[in-house]
Amino acid sequence: MAKKVLIVEDYPATSEMMANLMKMEGFEASIAADGPSGLKMATAGHPDLILLDIMLPEMDGFEVCDKLKKNPATAGIPIIIVSVRAADDNIKKGKSLGADDYVTKPFDPFKLIEMVKKYLGQTKGGKTSL
Repeated sequence: MAKKVLIVEDYPATSEMMANLMKMEGFEASIAADGPSGLKMATAGHPDLILLDIMLPEMDGFEVCDKLKKNPATAGIPIIIVSVRAADDNIKKGKSLGADDYVTKPFDPFKLIEMVKKYLGQTKGGKTSL
C-alpha cells in the first residue's frame, strides 16, 4: 500500500507541484489549503508524513505543528516544514514545536524527495524518478 503524504500549503501552484512530486514517487498525496483543514485531514486521514507550510490562512503552520504533536493520535506523524521563512529563529521554533525537519523555499525537488523517503523509512539507495 502506498504511503500517504498530506501537503498543507495555501498556494495552489506549490501544493500541486509537491503533490505531483509525491505521486511520481509512488506516494498518495492529499492537499489542505489552510491550517484547520490540515488538522482535520491529519486526524481523519492518518497520513504517514506531513509537508507543512508556515504562512497559512486562519492558523499558521507553527500552531498546526504544535497541535498535531500534542495530539496522541497524530503525534507520531513526521512533519517536514516547507517554508519561505529561512531565518534561524523560524527553523528553531519549528523544531521546538516538534517538526522533524525544515526545508526552505525555493527547494530542490530531489532533496525534498530524499528527505520524505528518509522519514518514511525507505532506503536511500534507489534513485528518484524525476
